[in-house]
Amino acid sequence: MPHHRNRTLSSDSFSQVNQLNLLLAMRRAPIVAFLFLTLLTSCALFDKPQTAAENGEIQLVDGLGRLFAFNEPARRAVTIAPGATEVVFAAGGFDRLIGVSNVDDFPQSVTSLPQFSVLPMDFEAIVALEPDLVLASSQVNDPHNADMFDELNIPVFYLDASSWSSVHASIRNVGILLGTEPQAIAAQTALDTRVEDLKKRTTTLADRPRGIFLVSNVTSYSFGADSYVQDVLDWAGIESLTKDHESPAPVLSDEWVLIEDPDVIIGTFPSDFTPTDLPQHHASWERLQAVEKGTVFSIEPNLISRPGPRNVDAAYQIAKHVHPQLFITLTDSI
Repeated sequence: MPHHRNRTLSSDSFSQVNQLNLLLAMRRAPIVAFLFLTLLTSCALFDKPQTAAENGEIQLVDGLGRLFAFNEPARRAVTIAPGATEVVFAAGGFDRLIGVSNVDDFPQSVTSLPQFSVLPMDFEAIVALEPDLVLASSQVNDPHNADMFDELNIPVFYLDASSWSSVHASIRNVGILLGTEPQAIAAQTALDTRVEDLKKRTTTLADRPRGIFLVSNVTSYSFGADSYVQDVLDWAGIESLTKDHESPAPVLSDEWVLIEDPDVIIGTFPSDFTPTDLPQHHASWERLQAVEKGTVFSIEPNLISRPGPRNVDAAYQIAKHVHPQLFITLTDSI
């Protein structure tokens, strides 16, 4: 049975932005979404899984800095964050899943699994599934839920989602937890190849446009330093104006955006959004060069809001919006 040692919970930033998180809804669902949830100041992990052997046990450090020890892979896992589900899928452990949250929708086959509420957390439904492992996200799930799962004698492992290197490492960690490490390593390699290919394209740019990422076109929620979103913007060839922002979840003022005057604005806006919609909520932004030039783009919310393998897809989607010339093939140019 997996167990934990040396628990350390860093939940100050969870309480600070929890109300913000609950305001954010998915564009295609009527339920509260996991968009831009909880930017925790948790213990950072290394690129490779932190494993050690002690008395035959395998040990990993989770996203809350807790030592997680187990003797054999889990066979009945549930996930309580969509990003964690997508990591499980990438790691080759989908057949180990016996339940997911009620906002999970990727991959499509996930909809055939039992689902349960996570806001609020339906512990009773999870217990009824008899899992031997719960996989959570350090950016989505309340760290205090770990206490309840411990009382229920259900092991819970928080995946670190504080940066892309942490998300990347989580894929292999899940492979170790579920006994699918070879598949997980193969997934990491495939993602690395795609990231390197994109970086090769964007490094040819003479100048990178200065940009910001907005979660909403109404209130200017964004991402600060060390977020995996900063990695995504960098791969896509954008100089992020919030990469050094002290707050992990800044709300950008209209004045700040006006002064910075970004070349491009990327966001997760409604499907019928147009660049001229921004000044409806931010009147002074009609003078922004991005609005005037029409360099305001929206991407699929789930690609960026869920820390996981599809963040690479988000980077490609952004790059194709902002730098379409990098993706013109010989056939296209004829």
